[in-house]
Amino acid sequence: MGYGDLYQYCQSLTPVISRNNIRDKALEIAKIDKLKVGCTTLDESICRGFYLSAKNTDHAFVKQNGCHLIVLSRTLPNRCWQRFVFVKELMHVFDDPLKSTGSGEIFDKLLSDLSLPGVLEPSAQWRSEIDGIWMALAVLCPENYRQEFEKQRAAGHLDDYAIALQLRIPKKYVPLLFNPIFPIKIKALLK
Repeated sequence: MGYGDLYQYCQSLTPVISRNNIRDKALEIAKIDKLKVGCTTLDESICRGFYLSAKNTDHAFVKQNGCHLIVLSRTLPNRCWQRFVFVKELMHVFDDPLKSTGSGEIFDKLLSDLSLPGVLEPSAQWRSEIDGIWMALAVLCPENYRQEFEKQRAAGHLDDYAIALQLRIPKKYVPLLFNPIFPIKIKALLK
């Protein structure tokens, strides 16, 4: 059980898919009892949010809360951004332990890598961050809706902003739904 189960669950839902429904199902699949959400000040040019596993007992936030945490930037511009970043960070509950960012040093390296224009040798953690974006998009936009949006977009009946409004996601990520690599990436993530 893992991300594929969450993906299949979301295929039966209609947009706007509640992030609480996604959260509840993801936690059930990952067998996580408790998850808290908090906000802090972050440099959004580098990081809009992060996930902390309860296994990361050295982190002060985990020590304080005693459970899994998603921390969002308190200055995210709107609910669509909060929703997307939350779901993207939630996808880390499905990470292989080798992809987790289990220390401050690994986290610092990840932030450094993410701020570079092109990483020559991406780490497992870097790939996990990128995969989280694809994973979040696929659960927030069931495939049959994605295909219909693609037809409507190609015909000029919907633009990216209209699709973003229907899905309640940032407009910035809408083009990824129609990138030719999208179905290939999702298929790979479902293996």
